[in-house]
Amino acid sequence: MSKTSKSVKSLGQHISKERQKRGISLERLADEMKISKGNLSDIENGKRDPRFSTLVAIAEGLGLKLTQLLRDY
Repeated sequence: MSKTSKSVKSLGQHISKERQKRGISLERLADEMKISKGNLSDIENGKRDPRFSTLVAIAEGLGLKLTQLLRDY
């Protein structure tokens, strides 16, 4: 596994933990972001490298600024 794919997987796991910590379902966050549940699931499982705009939308959906989401990552 490449360093990049490890980073993507680690980021996805972090996003999933933050979402679960806030009690937000995958479906609800995906709906708020206007993306498919499968797309968000792929990001959380490290199968998809999210665009910057997607990371911003995830952070907003979690009630965070992007810097807050990435700070502990």
